[in-house]
Amino acid sequence: MKIVSFINYKGGVGKSTTAYHIGCALALDQGLKILLVDIDPQTNLTFLCAIQERWEDFRTTHGTLESLYQAYLSGASFDIKTILWSNPIEQAGMPAVNGLDLIPSNVQLLGIDLDLQRKTANSNDLGTVARHYVKQRTILREALNPIKDEYSYILIDCPPNLYLVTQNALAASDYYVVTAIPDHLSTIGLSILRDRVGGLNSDLTNASGLAHIPVSAPELGGIIFCRVRLGGSVITNVHSRKMREASADYPGFVFDNYTTEGIGYGEASELALPVFLLSGANAQRVSQQYREIADEFMTRIPL
Repeated sequence: MKIVSFINYKGGVGKSTTAYHIGCALALDQGLKILLVDIDPQTNLTFLCAIQERWEDFRTTHGTLESLYQAYLSGASFDIKTILWSNPIEQAGMPAVNGLDLIPSNVQLLGIDLDLQRKTANSNDLGTVARHYVKQRTILREALNPIKDEYSYILIDCPPNLYLVTQNALAASDYYVVTAIPDHLSTIGLSILRDRVGGLNSDLTNASGLAHIPVSAPELGGIIFCRVRLGGSVITNVHSRKMREASADYPGFVFDNYTTEGIGYGEASELALPVFLLSGANAQRVSQQYREIADEFMTRIPL
């Protein structure tokens, strides 16, 4: 079992789409049990899995990831199975991707970080402060512990920041994967992001030693380029150069496979289906790209 977070400082770089399609490919092609966790208030991953009306019904009757953090803030116990949506992807009213489950998000997560920050340790004791620091960042990890062994992979879609909810995802993860478009704005922050994650890992490890609470630090699992631009059948000069630079700066971490720009994703997202389940030429082209990425993902992050 492996837990993997998908992150980047910048939005619109394919985090949700990539986590979604890797998860769907592993469930459909490999027969693996997959859990998707949407911690982004934008709820893009959630709406890739289900149309808004079905999400509204689930949110009303079961709750969302926000429910976990509200329970923590109020000091109540919480069973994450309450918000576990089994086989959410449907086609013609029937489950379309068996073995893939979802913990959905909610826009109300936007305020959770501030609420968590307001909940202080109220102590000058170093051990007490350290325990509070660690517990605030391991809420998701502790919630996932009872169910994690039911899955082969748990894939977490993170918002474009490193606030407390994202730190929760990293603290729960074995690896993190960065998605990026091979342009200046998307790649300029790669080194900053890796340094920040390293700093967070170090801070959490030091605090866990004082708190006597064991934690593990996630490793970089790879960099996946998305929406690579083609000129005919050849990658454009700018994108090609940025991909070469990233491969030189992060040797061994850049995925060999990538996705190109295409309209197949939009067609599929309107139906809340993965591209693998559409028959059109655009969807079939991009579906093969994500199958190859999913195969490489399993090679880089094996069970």
